[in-house]
Amino acid sequence: MRNKVLIGTALLALILVIAVVWYTSAINVSIVSIVTPAEVGTHDSGTVAILLQNNGSKDINVSLKVKNTMEDEKGVSVPEPIIIVGAPGSGLDALPAEVSLKPGINQINVFYGYEVPGIKKIEVEVYQKGKLADTKSADLRVLPPQIRMELQYTNESKSGYDIYKVFGSLSNFGRGTAVGVAVNISIIDEATEKVVSSSTRTYRIRDYTFNQPMNTWRGKDGLETQAPVALIELSSGAPSNESYLPAATVAKGKIGNRFRVVAIAQWQDQVSNAEVLIPP
Repeated sequence: MRNKVLIGTALLALILVIAVVWYTSAINVSIVSIVTPAEVGTHDSGTVAILLQNNGSKDINVSLKVKNTMEDEKGVSVPEPIIIVGAPGSGLDALPAEVSLKPGINQINVFYGYEVPGIKKIEVEVYQKGKLADTKSADLRVLPPQIRMELQYTNESKSGYDIYKVFGSLSNFGRGTAVGVAVNISIIDEATEKVVSSSTRTYRIRDYTFNQPMNTWRGKDGLETQAPVALIELSSGAPSNESYLPAATVAKGKIGNRFRVVAIAQWQDQVSNAEVLIPP
């Protein structure tokens, strides 16, 4: 009985040794490093380089799982990002497709893109023959846009009317591009505090863009000029029949009335405000 136990123990130990030797001998790939930019902005695009070491003397096939190189508008990682195998332009594959590694250092480029700012932890897993061979992670800082808004006005008088045109512009002082910036323009009667006209539009503004017009008009000559975002007509008599397009927010009153034009721009958790009193 004792001999059977000893034999069984020896066989179990031998099986474990063989399994360990087989497993370790089958794994001859490792992740050397994950090379990322120092920082990127929202809606930037580019590639992260994953350096893999084939420690063997022959080509091997491996598969990769990469997390958090691409995210959607909610900050959720896209499950299958796109990679470039080898030098950029040599071919495209969708992860986790199997790729071939030559002996030595191999470079895999993975596209990145983010819509939500913050610190992103890129995680890479490499598998050989279905077994996890190595893992590594790296942090990438994604910077947000910095939205600012400004209102200016001009006025002109003609045949019993004072016309005030309010122009708006957006600026982005940040590294990231802002998509879906919602801007509401409201004209408020100062006497009643009631909103008499209001409209909302969305904008896209690239990084480091300054004084981007919020409304434009293309004339018959094909040239594009800045157009007002709001217009106020003050009359000494009856109001005119003019629609004042392309201004989407229009108010008409009597000379002596006062109105306040309020603009609120919002992108995610950022809010920028501007207002102007008409007449000043």
